[in-house]
Amino acid sequence: MKNKALIIFLRIVIVLAIIGIIGFYVYDIYANGTPYSENVFKTAAVVFALIGTLVKLMPRRGRRNLQFYEAHFKDELGQAFVNKPRLRKKLLSAVRLFDEGNFRKALKYLTELYKKAESSRDGLPVMLFIALCYSEAGVPEEAVKVYQRILQADYRNVRAHSNLGCQLMRIGDFSLALEHFGAAIDYNPGHYYAYINRANCYFRKDDYENAEKDALEALEIKGNGREAASLLAILSAVKGDKEAEKKYSRIYVNNGGDGNELKEAIAHYLAAENEKREDEE
Repeated sequence: MKNKALIIFLRIVIVLAIIGIIGFYVYDIYANGTPYSENVFKTAAVVFALIGTLVKLMPRRGRRNLQFYEAHFKDELGQAFVNKPRLRKKLLSAVRLFDEGNFRKALKYLTELYKKAESSRDGLPVMLFIALCYSEAGVPEEAVKVYQRILQADYRNVRAHSNLGCQLMRIGDFSLALEHFGAAIDYNPGHYYAYINRANCYFRKDDYENAEKDALEALEIKGNGREAASLLAILSAVKGDKEAEKKYSRIYVNNGGDGNELKEAIAHYLAAENEKREDEE
C-alpha cells in the first residue's frame, strides 16, 4: 500500500511539474518578452523526460499466469510432459511467449524441449507450437515443413491437416491445400474450421459453387460462425442475391462481426468481379 501511495504521489508531482514548466515557459515569453525559440528545446527536453518517467509509472496489465495457458490451450498441450513438472512449466512458458508475440524466444524454448521429448505424446504438442510460431511470425514455408513432420508421425491429426492447408494457401499451393482440408474433413466431418478453410480456398480459386457448399456446411456445424456467414454474404452479393446477402450479413453482425468491414469486403469483391467481366469482354 505504501509503494502504491508513493507511485500515485510521484505521478501527481510529475504532472504538476510538467504543467509548471510549460506555464513558466509561456509566462517568460509573454511577461518578460523572451523569444519563444530561446528556451524551447530545453523546455521540450525536460517535458519529454518527465513524460517518459510518467509513462513508466503508469499501471500495466500484468502477465497472465501459467494456469491461464494450461486451461486456454488445453487441447493443444495435451498430455505433453505431464510427468515432468519442470518441463511442463517450460512448455507453458513457451506458450505464453508465443501468445505475447515473442516468437524468437518461444522457438528457442520449444526447440530445447523437443530434444527432451521421449514420445510423440511430448513431441507432437511441441511441434504444433513450433509450427504456430512460424505461422504467426510470417514464415509459412517453415510452418509447412513442421506440419508435414507432424503428419509423418500422426497422419490422422486433423488440426495439422487443416493448419497445413492454410499455410499452403499462403504460399499459393491451392491444390495441395485442398487435399489436406479434405483429409481433415474425412477424419473429422464435424470440423468447422476445416470446412471454412476449404471454402476460402475454393473462393480464392474462383470456384464459388464449392465455396458456397462448404460455407453452408460450416454454418450448419456452427450456427454462429462469423467466418462462414461473412463468406456467404460475399458470395450472395457476387451472385446478386440481395436477400441472402442481408441474411448472412445479419448473422455475421449479430455474432460480433464488424458490419462496416463486411460492407467494404463486399464492395471490394464486387469491384473485382466487374473487372473480370470487363477483361473477358
